[in-house]
Amino acid sequence: MEKRYGASGPQNGLEKIGTNRWAVFYGFGKDSEDAETGYNWYQTYNHRPTLDEIKADIVAVIKEESEYRLRYGIKWNGYTVEYSETLKTDLIGILVGLQGGIMSFPQKINLGSNADGTPNTYTFNSIEELGSLAALVGSHRGTCSDEEWTAINALGDMEDYIEVQ
Repeated sequence: MEKRYGASGPQNGLEKIGTNRWAVFYGFGKDSEDAETGYNWYQTYNHRPTLDEIKADIVAVIKEESEYRLRYGIKWNGYTVEYSETLKTDLIGILVGLQGGIMSFPQKINLGSNADGTPNTYTFNSIEELGSLAALVGSHRGTCSDEEWTAINALGDMEDYIEVQ
C-alpha cells in the first residue's frame, strides 16, 4: 500500500475505479502533528480483491508502521531515541554498574540515529535522568505491540470493505 496525501480523515473502503480496477483506502495518518492534512493508505487491484487479500495488505501496513514506531518512536528530553535491544541492555548494564559503584557519572550514551541518519548522543549526569530513559525504553516495545494489536483487532469483520463505494 502507498500513502495518498491530502486526506482530512480516515476513508476506509473498497471502490471500483475502472472496468477491472479496484482501490482500497485505509486509515489516516500525518507526517507531523501540526500538518493540516494527512494521508490514507491506498492500494489498487486489477480484480475485485477478497476480504482476506484486503486484510492481509492492511495488516502488512499496520505491522510496517508499528516497526517504524518501535524503532524511532521514543522521544525523550527533546531527542529521538532509536530503539534497539542493545541500547536496552546497555542502559540496564550501566544502571547496575552505577548502583554497584563500578561506574560513575558522567556517562555519554549513543541514543542511536534519527530516521534521517543523524546521530544522537547524550551525556547523563544523574541516576534519575538515566533511569527515566531506561524505563521509557523498557516499556516502549510493549506500548508499540499493544497499539499494533489494537489496530489489527479494530479491523473486525472488515465491514467497511464489503460494499463497494
